[in-house]
Amino acid sequence: MKAIFFIIISCGVFFIACKHDKTTSDTTQQSAVTNSYKMLPPEQQNVIDVVNHWNALHDSTQIDSLTDLYNDQVMFFKKRVSRKTVIDTKKYKIKHAKTYRQRIIGRVGIYPSDTGDYKCEFLKLVTINEKPSVYHSYLVFKKMADSTWRIILESDKEADLRPEYVSLFEKFTESESVSSGDFNGDGTKEDLIVQKPERDTSGSYLSTETKITFTNLDLPEIIIPNCVGVNVLNENDADGDGSDDFSIVIKTPSGDVGDVILYSFKRGAWQQISRFKAPSNEVFGSRQNLIEFAGSGNINIRTIDKTKDNRDTLVVKTISTW
Repeated sequence: MKAIFFIIISCGVFFIACKHDKTTSDTTQQSAVTNSYKMLPPEQQNVIDVVNHWNALHDSTQIDSLTDLYNDQVMFFKKRVSRKTVIDTKKYKIKHAKTYRQRIIGRVGIYPSDTGDYKCEFLKLVTINEKPSVYHSYLVFKKMADSTWRIILESDKEADLRPEYVSLFEKFTESESVSSGDFNGDGTKEDLIVQKPERDTSGSYLSTETKITFTNLDLPEIIIPNCVGVNVLNENDADGDGSDDFSIVIKTPSGDVGDVILYSFKRGAWQQISRFKAPSNEVFGSRQNLIEFAGSGNINIRTIDKTKDNRDTLVVKTISTW
């Protein structure tokens, strides 16, 4: 009994000692982080404060407040998207997880650039559904006219190493050959065929042009530069000239989605009746009606514009097609 009693006491002492050592280690590490922070210039301290605030908002019901920390356009994991898309993506990820926690491990490294921007690097521990993952994350901040700091780039080194990063939340659907219509008004329908560029063995595009051809060879082909795929929609007779028109949403080589072009066949040639930027939430998932007939050769388009405080907002514009 004495031997057993001694082992229990020894283990207890060992446990307490280990716990004490860990507490001491954590305190020492936190002290080192605090000291390195205090040695930075005030401006860099302000940027790191923003990083910590950004991190805290991911674990709260105030995630919409992240809107104030991002620029209007953000390079988000190798894709240029709107601020709203960034927030919607994060909200989707958190909402569809049973549990979600995020915290920064250790210190935040901060590095100034020649342009006055700051790059902040840190280890980010993300625990989703009790499964932890560590990422070598970084944010790039730009100083705005009102002296606030906004995020213009967010990514991590793990994503950068992937040949092509595609967001799990991107639902844009590329068309192959799905549209048909009477595009020249002769009473006979023709098929529209999309020919997007092919890829080589490494996955790189062999060109950056997408072609649209028609089974009616009297209709000339359309070549779309800086485009690796489109979503096509027959808009029926959008401008009232007696023939079907069609619109495309363009996907660029960088992955940007949102530029819309409305084509109409007039006087023996294709004309771009309208070109505009669609709201991101209306070209992902199921494409909404971005274009509608407004009468007397006019169309209404749903596009994005800027408010006085430089935010994206949905507007409906009326455009004459004649």
